[in-house]
Amino acid sequence: MKKIYNSFLTTFGLICRLPVPLKYNYDFSLFPFFFPIVGLFVSALGLGLFCLFNPLFFLSGITSFLILLFQYFIFNLFHFDGLLDCADAFLFNTSKEKRLTILTDKRTGSFAIFSGAFYMLIKFYLLSKSISIINSSNYDSLWIIILLFYPLSGRIAGSLMPSLIPPAEDPGLAELLKDYSLTALIVGIMLSFLVPLLLIINLSNTYDILISVLPFTGAIAAGILISFISKKLVGGYTGDSIGLTIEIGELFHLLIAAELLTRIL
Repeated sequence: MKKIYNSFLTTFGLICRLPVPLKYNYDFSLFPFFFPIVGLFVSALGLGLFCLFNPLFFLSGITSFLILLFQYFIFNLFHFDGLLDCADAFLFNTSKEKRLTILTDKRTGSFAIFSGAFYMLIKFYLLSKSISIINSSNYDSLWIIILLFYPLSGRIAGSLMPSLIPPAEDPGLAELLKDYSLTALIVGIMLSFLVPLLLIINLSNTYDILISVLPFTGAIAAGILISFISKKLVGGYTGDSIGLTIEIGELFHLLIAAELLTRIL
């Protein structure tokens, strides 16, 4: 039990920006198991904020802005920083060694500024547009679940990266994740996905269940693609590239969900 306790708080404390007010010893042995499961907490935050703010505001943009504001302040700024660093490194036409140097540079370049602004505009638009469609369809609970579990998709996508490619020249991260167990990862992904799946099954028929899986599979496919891009450009994964994968996984989930909502509702 102590191992489970320490590993969960280590994973949660690493990903969450709020300090964990409990004493624990760092233990990364079950990090691959808890990594996707933390996505449930982020998704629960988004669902709670939706239930709180959506009845208060007529404009879906206000609700979307507040959901993203709280999500990023509490959880995602760490991952967004990875997206910015990777934009500077991956979009710059240079050698692998130079890209690794750029990833450790604290300065923010033009690629990062443009990519970060463009990314957030797209994300805000997709979330706002999707909530607007849901509201106009008399508050469809099924699609609220499908849409607002995008943080889980992102973390499942990010958790796959260390199991698909080796670490880049980052001894610290490689040492922390040296015991990254594929079995623990698979079990963690299955358990984390079980929560939205049970909610979806309870609210839908067989056709809707098949449709609802598409945003999750799209996010995972995007995560796999980013993993191999990272391997090609810097030789493997880094903390920044994992953050990038989480953000891109979230975006692809929202993109597919918005497209489905536009066509179905």
